Amino acid sequence: MIFYVVLKAIRGTRAMHVFQFLVLLMAGVYLSKLLDLYTVNWFLTTAQMPIFVGLVIIYAPEMRRSVARLMQMRLLRKTRNLHDPVSAEAAQAVQVLSRRHIGCLIVFERGASLQGFIDTGIKLDSLVSSELLVSIFSPLTPLHDGAVIIREGRLAAAACLLPLSEREEIESSLGTRHRAALGLAEETDSVTVIVSEETGAISLAINGRITRDIDHSKIQSILTNVINKGASS
Repeated sequence: MIFYVVLKAIRGTRAMHVFQFLVLLMAGVYLSKLLDLYTVNWFLTTAQMPIFVGLVIIYAPEMRRSVARLMQMRLLRKTRNLHDPVSAEAAQAVQVLSRRHIGCLIVFERGASLQGFIDTGIKLDSLVSSELLVSIFSPLTPLHDGAVIIREGRLAAAACLLPLSEREEIESSLGTRHRAALGLAEETDSVTVIVSEETGAISLAINGRITRDIDHSKIQSILTNVINKGASS
């Protein structure tokens, strides 16, 4: 069961390459011992630890994302108390921003802590309201650049920096906001709402994927479902 969970967590990431290499390395050690290839066996056995450490350093971001996926398992999640009014206020702000073609990134923390990303922004610890969110993302305001993070029903911080996704297969049409939202979704179980400044289109990043062109009338129900699902898991 543990083997299956690990494989499921790293599937589709570069960490899978590390796993495959380690399997080949162990197979090489076993075969060299079976065939009495003493020199080869000694070399592979001695090199295991340096190779493993080197791979962990090289693939550190992928390892971190894989660990985050493991932490998303139902038994490891912490319970969050997120209320529907927060989703409603956020959805209302997103609709206004979309109509005005104002870009935004609104992140909802679920099981995995986002404290490290909160620390990169300006701490607010305020009630969530559509008016406040629209004001934050309005152009020329000091906090409009970056993401806002909502934790336990409160607006924890604004102007937060998010990690950009390193995927090579990302569509060229996706801008920095979408890449940042996808990068966070790859590392954590958070939910991020994106509004495109160019088109006004609404997107949602969750579980390492982006769903684009979400209908205005559905954004509130979608947010309520995905956030409460994470809180109850």
